[in-house]
Amino acid sequence: MIGEKLISQKPVSLADVKQLLADRKQDKDLSYEQDITLKYAKRFGKNSLANAQKLEAELQGIEGLNPETITKVVDILPDKKEKLQLLIPKEVVLNEAAMQKILDLCKKYGK
Repeated sequence: MIGEKLISQKPVSLADVKQLLADRKQDKDLSYEQDITLKYAKRFGKNSLANAQKLEAELQGIEGLNPETITKVVDILPDKKEKLQLLIPKEVVLNEAAMQKILDLCKKYGK
């Protein structure tokens, strides 16, 4: 990591992390941290890459959700309103219809 600089930063889902590290593992050996991260992503990632991308695209259409919150929702796939409320920042106010739409999308794209 010495000498490397941060070019850009964006939140990615566990499905994306799993795919990125699996591709990198085919090319060369992973570092210790990368190997641990890959194992974590495989164990706790609840979605396939295709489903995660579809869900993320549909969630971007809901007003008030920022990319970080969308990524949290894609990773956790809340099944109850209470769980969803824990993921949404306090400064964001979503109406009941938007919350129900998010829950329906999570149910649709969950395994």
